[in-house]
Amino acid sequence: MYKMILLILSLFSLYGYELGENYLFENNTLYSTDLFPDISKKFEILRIPEDKNLYRVDALIIAKTFELNGIAVDTSKARFVNFVKKSPVDLTPIKNQLESKLFEKYPDINIDEIIITPRGYLPSLPKNTKGYFDKRFYLNSEGTLYIIDASGLRRYLDYNVHATLAVLHTSQGVMRKEKLNGFNTVLKPIPFKTFKDAPLTQLPDKPSRYRSNLKANQLLTLRQIETMPLVLKNEKVVVEVKNDTVIVEFGATAIQEGSLYDIITIQKNDGKRVKAKVIGENRVELL
Repeated sequence: MYKMILLILSLFSLYGYELGENYLFENNTLYSTDLFPDISKKFEILRIPEDKNLYRVDALIIAKTFELNGIAVDTSKARFVNFVKKSPVDLTPIKNQLESKLFEKYPDINIDEIIITPRGYLPSLPKNTKGYFDKRFYLNSEGTLYIIDASGLRRYLDYNVHATLAVLHTSQGVMRKEKLNGFNTVLKPIPFKTFKDAPLTQLPDKPSRYRSNLKANQLLTLRQIETMPLVLKNEKVVVEVKNDTVIVEFGATAIQEGSLYDIITIQKNDGKRVKAKVIGENRVELL
């Protein structure tokens, strides 16, 4: 165990810095601190030609410069390093659009920061620029959007959202077909990261139930619930019988559950079973 700890510590000291694939630059002369702000030694690593907005360098060349200055750099995740000139444009309009779209999906989301980074040098932002987002953008804190530039070309930008979202969780273990309510759910604030499906941020307007058994403290999404049927199995229903302009009603028991306009089986008080159409909550029409 002691040797293992020493090995881990030695590897950490050997590769204290990991080289990434993409970096932004403002000045054409780059220093070690531009790649690793917390590095103890500042030295020049590269000079980018003045006419270049995008400059690509072999990662081993960058690593060799660090090595000559007594610092080891891990290049296992970057074969080449791309240096992209930082765009002078104000991306606030795009940030505002993303923020607005997120508030449409999650009215109570608490957004701390939105970072948008162009994929390449963006010299200007067209007037009334519109951002185009993926249909499922609201399920991830990181993603890609694009705009149409003055030439009609797509320009892609990456975004990262730092936010907190209050999401419903099960407060206890629940059973399949159990009704969703304030007794078996609790609202918890969580970091807005990645969701497999739209998270539930409040109880649905329509009575709903669970699709499957769930454990306590499980995050809830739309996929895990369904709207309660208007008629439940073994529940009493009012049966309508239409005869010209006369409507007769009597009581019966539903043998099956059903939603609006479903055809289900009901059992009359004499034990006879017949078919009926669901027309409302606990109401059916005899066929």
